[in-house]
Amino acid sequence: MSLNSNEEKVLREFVRKTFVAKMLREQKKKMLQEQQVRKYVRSLISETMIEKTNTVISESKDMANPHPNTGINKLRDAIRKAKPSIKTKFQQLTSSEEQRDSFKNHLLAAFVRLFNELDAISAKADEEEVLATDSELGLDLEAPPEDEMDQLEKEIEAETGEDIQLENVLREIDIDVEDAPEEVDVVSDEIENEKEAEKNKNLSQAEKDVQKKKEQEKEREEFGAGLEGDATGRNQSFDAFNLVQSYFSDNYLDLDDPNDREMFKKWGLYNLKLLLDSFEEELAPQLQAPEIQNPQ
Repeated sequence: MSLNSNEEKVLREFVRKTFVAKMLREQKKKMLQEQQVRKYVRSLISETMIEKTNTVISESKDMANPHPNTGINKLRDAIRKAKPSIKTKFQQLTSSEEQRDSFKNHLLAAFVRLFNELDAISAKADEEEVLATDSELGLDLEAPPEDEMDQLEKEIEAETGEDIQLENVLREIDIDVEDAPEEVDVVSDEIENEKEAEKNKNLSQAEKDVQKKKEQEKEREEFGAGLEGDATGRNQSFDAFNLVQSYFSDNYLDLDDPNDREMFKKWGLYNLKLLLDSFEEELAPQLQAPEIQNPQ
């Protein structure tokens, strides 16, 4: 069927408005969606690059490229040394996820306590140093002149007598002479210690092991105080912490700049969590292959 020019024009207009315009709208919508996806991916990449700049758990490559912050470099050294021990202790916990969760919680809590304790000890040491300096500068209180003290003592002795003076002094500090503590019997204590040593000497190795574990259990309970969780995971965390604690303490105490210490502490806790998460991923079970039925 042939169309005249007017009919063909009308048909073209109809196709353009009905089909072409719709296709263009869909194509434009698709392009906008793709742009949004690209923008989102670029933002993720940017965040990852920023995070990677501050994250320190990579190995030899980081050692060859020092970080601009000294605290991060010291942290890298601590983590490099501690990583094998933490990984071994953590990945022995394969019975349940609860054991590994308990390990993570107890280990991170222990490091929080460690950094707080190191800060407190350092602050106390600084305070004592300031007090010592003040004393050296003559800022401490001076005692009254000796001649005034002698005169005061003579007056007291003349009024009350030496015995009354001694009694008043003892009463002032709330000490009763009759109830004074007995002298420590050093000989008896030594005998008791020898008896205890002899008793332990006669124990079997199994009994010694049980006794050692009982003593260690008290330390582990103190380590996990205030935290819930599987006891096996707590015990493994306790052992791991004791193995690696000095790596972090030594490097942290080497730092004098408050900003370096803050970076060490903040990124230390963050990277320990990343390490534990990566160890967990390594333990994740492999996906099972689907069963294929024999077609025969």
